[in-house]
Amino acid sequence: MATIGVCAATTSYFLVRNEASDFLDNQLRQIALYVGDAPLVPAAGRVGGVPHDPEDDFVIQVWDSLGEPLRQSDPSIALPRQQATGLADILAADNNWRVYTLVTPYRTVQVSQEMSVRQELAANAALQAALPIAILIPLSLLTLSWIIDRIMARLNRLAFAIASRDAAADDPVPIDDVPAEVIPFVSSINLLLARLRSLLERQRRFISDAAHELRTPLSALQIQIDNLRHDDRDGRFAQRLSELEAGIRRSTSLVNKLLRLARYDAREPAPAPRPVDLAQLAVDTIARLTPLAGSRSIDLGITRRDEAVTIGALADFEIILDNLVENAVLYTPPGGTVDVAVEVAGQEARIEIRDTGPGIAEEEMPRVFERFFRAGPQDSEGSGLGLAIAKAAAERQGVRLTLAMREDEPGLIARLIVRLAPRTASR
Repeated sequence: MATIGVCAATTSYFLVRNEASDFLDNQLRQIALYVGDAPLVPAAGRVGGVPHDPEDDFVIQVWDSLGEPLRQSDPSIALPRQQATGLADILAADNNWRVYTLVTPYRTVQVSQEMSVRQELAANAALQAALPIAILIPLSLLTLSWIIDRIMARLNRLAFAIASRDAAADDPVPIDDVPAEVIPFVSSINLLLARLRSLLERQRRFISDAAHELRTPLSALQIQIDNLRHDDRDGRFAQRLSELEAGIRRSTSLVNKLLRLARYDAREPAPAPRPVDLAQLAVDTIARLTPLAGSRSIDLGITRRDEAVTIGALADFEIILDNLVENAVLYTPPGGTVDVAVEVAGQEARIEIRDTGPGIAEEEMPRVFERFFRAGPQDSEGSGLGLAIAKAAAERQGVRLTLAMREDEPGLIARLIVRLAPRTASR
């Protein structure tokens, strides 16, 4: 702003100096014309060799001691003689005049000038003083905007970096390119992230430790059940032992899921990627879960098997499909169907699991991937961890997992969208 002010003042100075110079030059010219006792020449046109506005000329009148006119610069303009020495404003010849009269015992000299000359001079001076400011105001706004953008660029980059962070990211926000004024705020965010990271780490460690600790007594219980079944030769406790064994199986499955989820939360590195045949993967998944579907009278099968190969960890893809198909079988009423399809479209493969179950209410759809959330009937089997594990595995493999209601009939569609491997990788 100081630079802009200096520029405006300098520009105004030169403009006003030029205006004052023209005015004073005209005064010099008129003094040269009127000085001495030479006969006066009307000061119209280019008299004196300097171009000028005739309205800027003075009207010079001289009278002797008896009031007789001695000299007059422009006889066409008759201004009344003033009786006393001094300045006066008069109206004559249809114009306002500023008059100075000098009365001496020997003569009276009267010099007059139109008031419009002064008004024009003031207007020009004001315009020339305001013109640089009027031009520099938008330039100053542009300059100020550019300066602010330069100053705030690093803060904008910081805001973009924070906004683009993954929701699960807990690493500190870099402060290398952060404005000094914002460093305390960013440091506070990093401190909060450190506390959150510590809390999440304790939670992961607790889940992992609890799952490990539970696996041992559950295995011991299973061994004891086997021993009891062996000793129960007459089969008196067969039903109770079967119920107890089923409960232990469910508990073991829950512990294994908790342990698997804890490993995903700990961001363990994925197994080495290799080509994965998605069609064969779907067939193997159906084969593993056919006994479960048969026990519930569910028609489980594959409706389409396009050739599709991707690059990734086979274990993660098995976990995803197993959980999706198992969920569909568990939540579909007896006598229903679960269809699996592998379809290729462009550079992507889409694996769809369609069931004829009750589906998920629209208001519950945003929560389906939460842990321990069960959107289906509460009396159905399941731990509420299957979809959370499938989502974690999908994120680790960089694939998209979505759920939507069927439009043709009641039921749910689970879609897994995978990018295909290059042709060279699939050979």
